[in-house]
Amino acid sequence: MGVEKMALALWAKSGDPYHPLLAHMLDTAAVAHEVLFREPSQTLALHAQDWNLSPGEAVRWVALLVGLHDLGKASPVFQRGWPEGARWVQEAGLTFKEDLDWVAHGVFTELFLKRLLKERGLPGRVANDLAAALGAHHGFPANAEEKKVARRQLTGEDPLWWEARRWLVDNLLRRLQAPLPRLGSEGEVRPEAVLRVMALASFADWVASDPDFFPYGRVPLSPSYFEEAQRLAKKALDRLGWRPFRLPPRRDFASFFPFQPNPLQRSLPEALGNPKEPVLVLVEAPMGTGKTEAALYAHHLLQQALHHRGLYVGLPTQATANGLFPRVQAFLEKTLEKPEIQLQHGTALLNPRYAQLLERANPTQVGDEGEEGGAVASAWFSARKRAMLAPNGVGTLDQALLGVLRVKHHFVRLWGLMNRVVVLDEVHAYDVYTSELLGTLLRWLKALGSSAIVMTATLPPSRRRKLLQAWAEGEVAQDLGAYPRVAVVEGGGIRYRSLPQAQEVEVALKRVSVGVEELAKTLKEALPGAIGALVNTVDRAQGLYTALGAGRQLTLGELEQRLGRALEGELLERNGVVGKVLADGTLVFLLHARFPAEERALREGVVLNLFGKGGPRPERAILVATQVAEQSLDLDFDLLYTDLAPIDLLFQRAGRLHRHKRERPEGHMSPRLLLGVPAGLHFGKPLYWDAVYEEFVLLSTWRALQGRASLRLPQDLEALLEEVYEKEDPGRFPMDLQERARRSLKRLQEHREKEAQTAKSLSLSDLGHLLAYWDVGNLVARERLEDDEEKAETQRLLTRLGDPSVAVVPLFRVGEGLYLDRKGHRRAPLKGQVSPEEAEALFRRAVRLSRYPLPQTLLQEEPPAPWRKSGLLRGLRPLEVGRVFGGAFRIELDPELGVVYRPL
Repeated sequence: MGVEKMALALWAKSGDPYHPLLAHMLDTAAVAHEVLFREPSQTLALHAQDWNLSPGEAVRWVALLVGLHDLGKASPVFQRGWPEGARWVQEAGLTFKEDLDWVAHGVFTELFLKRLLKERGLPGRVANDLAAALGAHHGFPANAEEKKVARRQLTGEDPLWWEARRWLVDNLLRRLQAPLPRLGSEGEVRPEAVLRVMALASFADWVASDPDFFPYGRVPLSPSYFEEAQRLAKKALDRLGWRPFRLPPRRDFASFFPFQPNPLQRSLPEALGNPKEPVLVLVEAPMGTGKTEAALYAHHLLQQALHHRGLYVGLPTQATANGLFPRVQAFLEKTLEKPEIQLQHGTALLNPRYAQLLERANPTQVGDEGEEGGAVASAWFSARKRAMLAPNGVGTLDQALLGVLRVKHHFVRLWGLMNRVVVLDEVHAYDVYTSELLGTLLRWLKALGSSAIVMTATLPPSRRRKLLQAWAEGEVAQDLGAYPRVAVVEGGGIRYRSLPQAQEVEVALKRVSVGVEELAKTLKEALPGAIGALVNTVDRAQGLYTALGAGRQLTLGELEQRLGRALEGELLERNGVVGKVLADGTLVFLLHARFPAEERALREGVVLNLFGKGGPRPERAILVATQVAEQSLDLDFDLLYTDLAPIDLLFQRAGRLHRHKRERPEGHMSPRLLLGVPAGLHFGKPLYWDAVYEEFVLLSTWRALQGRASLRLPQDLEALLEEVYEKEDPGRFPMDLQERARRSLKRLQEHREKEAQTAKSLSLSDLGHLLAYWDVGNLVARERLEDDEEKAETQRLLTRLGDPSVAVVPLFRVGEGLYLDRKGHRRAPLKGQVSPEEAEALFRRAVRLSRYPLPQTLLQEEPPAPWRKSGLLRGLRPLEVGRVFGGAFRIELDPELGVVYRPL
């Protein structure tokens, strides 16, 4: 009775009433128990395989482990933290030393469980791994220094503390009737098994720690306590939107899409066959061939065959994710009654469609799950760390890659991707660093029982081989048939199917001057028509837009009046400047990444309306854009200019020419691509193209296109990719360029090697070292990542290499105050409290800047105190328009040009 009294005196949550430690451990175990029983049978089978138990036994064992996550709170260091609770503990018979230094309770959880799990017969390696995993439930495994400090706090401890801990463990074992795993002679568990426990402990702890779901003060000695906790867990998960998995009925292609499947959409299901285990599907096909619809239907078939729990679609940019979100939502609504779907990227809350789904699912009202048949986005899952737990999502690849990077709660993101179909589009768009991370992600997805569908139009052969090998875990066949094709990797085997060649489109290729004045003249002479100009830098885009001539500012309202109709789309929710009108009536638009978020969204919506598949196509219009219009946006130009860029990106840009069947203006009956190549192939200052793309790749692209008067799409694609990316021989260049090519190739090779090494050191590239990474000496400092993986600047640092950047809110000085607008109507809240409406208004004005020394300066400055308290604002910095940086330039915010760097 004495040990029981001491164990029951231990508290987990302070307050009046407080919550006993045993009660919270049982609550958390109950949540884990209910979470797992709402998962598909395949997920339960994975847990059963992990521990060599039946599914029901595995659930009870895993729930027990999850319940032990807070055993570290049964320590003098933690229990002394609440004076009233400490007094009760002492009155029960436990004593405290005087000289106790604070250590996180998760560190103690690891130390205690290493000993107690071994005492109950678990092999040493298994006990150590599980202890470290459960100790990491607040985001990180403990490092060596933390464990050293914790051991010092336990020196000379009263032995009764260990008796109390043993009592807690025994009590949980008895309540849950959990069997010990049958691990065989080797006595090891796979890293993915450890990760499953690790992530579920965090998930269940988040739910069980909410007093709205699990009221404090309930007495854990009641024989029915665990059953009551299970009932509370069911209610909590219902309110959160974590519904039991139900396999949707099998449907044919025509049930989802209002058209008959094309050759790709017919061939992909044929190549899939009837898989018995998770697969990697690689789809290589030209732009505009319906890859997205093929992938969504393949998800449906894979879910039928393998009982995958949901879908995640990862795209290169926020803009492409916004564009695909409605299509995925519509697809899911045709097969699921109330599909849960999250939009996952840094500015998701600004998307009107997503905001509407959040309003539709109010988690504070029991049973309110939105309109019948409509998708919902439960608010609980909208927190970024939790979003990946939702069964369905559309977002950026970055969000998925954070699961394999050494950041806080990475394991929760990976667990969320477990047993799902993960679709990754536009994989050619990534550098070596991000591609290496992608390979690591694929290995983890396979280990976690997920299938992956990877889509690309322009993938170099060496990159393709690495992706396939990541899944096959060994060499794969080199000959996969002719492009376009589908390859399916199941186990170590690979099957492939070539698709019928798409109808050949020949694009005339003409080289023109890169000077903005000459180029502006060339574009205006090509009118009438819908003309596009894709350039490599924002400064150049602003310069070309200006060179096209002075005009009257064009607002959305005036544009709609000129067109005689309202434009469609969720992003067109606010009036504002969207471009200009020249004297001859030509509409000129500018799109790049240096507009505040709400202005960029508005311009993006206008561009998709005017240059997309439908909509009121203008007779005379020019769009000047950077790479933001290069991929996934469904744009269709009568004529296109492009700066010289890597060959795969040139094909992407050329795919925006004559994309849809329609009547074309005179002079544009056949597609023409104007290619800007600088004199002498000088890519440096003032163009700075060499800061955007590797010089050797630009030189190789120029060499591959020498003498060509046209490009055949897609027939020329594969041969040109191989020539640029696989034949790295400076000797094939003219004599006057060979030495330059040799130097730039050496820089490229060194850069690639550095990127690959950086990816390896920052990621979970070795699956077997899931828990050991924080003791590796050459890591990025833990403090840098511990609290900042939520911030957009940290995500970009971790998932994409490149220049550092900072998200700012441009503010105008009006009198003594700073305002969001030039006229001083909306004062910026820099002190006091920031309301949710004010936070959203600030967030809508954010823009990301990278020009040196902007990030280096502003990231050293603390954001305003009220901003630091807001999840939306804590990564932003205020930036007064007109501020001078480095004695070199001044910041301006032009209504037509966006953020401008004005030289002094």
